[in-house]
Amino acid sequence: MPVRTIEICQNTYRKSLPDVAAADDDTFFVVWAAAPDEESPTADYAIVCQKVSSTGALIGEPIEIVKTTDILMLPRIVYDPHSHRSLVIYCIGEEYFNIRGIFLEGTGKPVSPPFKVTDVPANQFHYTMALNTRRNQFLVVYNDFRDNISTVYGVIIDSAGTIVKPEFPLCTAPGHQVNPVACYNPDNDTYLINWEDFRAHDNQLDALATLEVMTDIYGALLSGDGQILVGDIPLCADASDRNADQRFNGIAYNTRRKEFLTSWTDTRDSLHNVGIVGRIVKPDGSMLDGDFVMVDAAGAQMISHTIYVPEEDSYLVACERDYNDVDPFYFKDIKAHVSIAAQWLDGSGRPQGNLIDIYRSSTNQRFVRLAHHCQSNAFLFVWQSDFPGVSDSVEGHIMSAGGDIWGALYKKD
Repeated sequence: MPVRTIEICQNTYRKSLPDVAAADDDTFFVVWAAAPDEESPTADYAIVCQKVSSTGALIGEPIEIVKTTDILMLPRIVYDPHSHRSLVIYCIGEEYFNIRGIFLEGTGKPVSPPFKVTDVPANQFHYTMALNTRRNQFLVVYNDFRDNISTVYGVIIDSAGTIVKPEFPLCTAPGHQVNPVACYNPDNDTYLINWEDFRAHDNQLDALATLEVMTDIYGALLSGDGQILVGDIPLCADASDRNADQRFNGIAYNTRRKEFLTSWTDTRDSLHNVGIVGRIVKPDGSMLDGDFVMVDAAGAQMISHTIYVPEEDSYLVACERDYNDVDPFYFKDIKAHVSIAAQWLDGSGRPQGNLIDIYRSSTNQRFVRLAHHCQSNAFLFVWQSDFPGVSDSVEGHIMSAGGDIWGALYKKD
């Protein structure tokens, strides 16, 4: 069916960085962060949840699941079909930026007060999580600045929010490691993690300097209880000779082929400009073949989110798209005009068909996320639609000064 766009939330609050999860009642939960501006009625920050039907209808009013005068950022949501509840993690700026969690019932309302996921005297950012369906646990991964060098850590919590395995390092290599992503393999009770890795630059960079140099993608294979089975997997390691830049990594697990598809945004010369590259990782952490192009049309495609669709043994990639070329450090290119697009891949991760336009307007559309309902075969894309002028500075383009939350319902013909 044609793409149907949805105005999920429009008001004066500076809304940013949404996420989406599919529930087992054929609905979706969308979450985002909201910050006040000069016209907002209060000075409170909030994490907000909106329930959406598989036909694209908004169910009820948005629910402020957390509200405080402290800064709140970057909610991430996972639905647990065992408990029929959702876990939302987010960042709160008190003395430091630490990670908190809160469980939601089927209506989107909180089950209980927020709980601490991390609480160390340092900033934690760039977190994701994966649900372990065998153990009814969640692995949360993040990067941490306690030693003035960003290090990737993990912590395991149970379905009540109790810490099962206290935080542990995922990598101890030199240099910054940033933006860890976790993916669970239910067949082997393992996790694959990947991250942006700056070991080629040793410990010479401060945090902001990582935005000025080429980086790599590394990973690790973990057991279900958090033990590192294979460490420092070089998914794409070419920064030492400055060949290209790899960032904004992701992972999806193929339940039919029993393997992981890892992905990242890439700037190598063989692409049109900026594109999305992937590599298959086997269940034991090995890589039998090299990487390959997933998305590469004219202009730039970047900052993607990939999900596996088992009914078709296919993947669907959501990404930002600029019809024109962008600078190699695209995430700082204030001239970029980005829209939302999608690309189907076959079961091996190779492209099927042409790039699909999901949404385009006069302002930038960024930070897209995607979820799928197998019952209705509906896909919900959600993203941040920037307020005019938000992306016209380096600070706004990186940190996201905010906009409205939009969505699009899509079904494959």
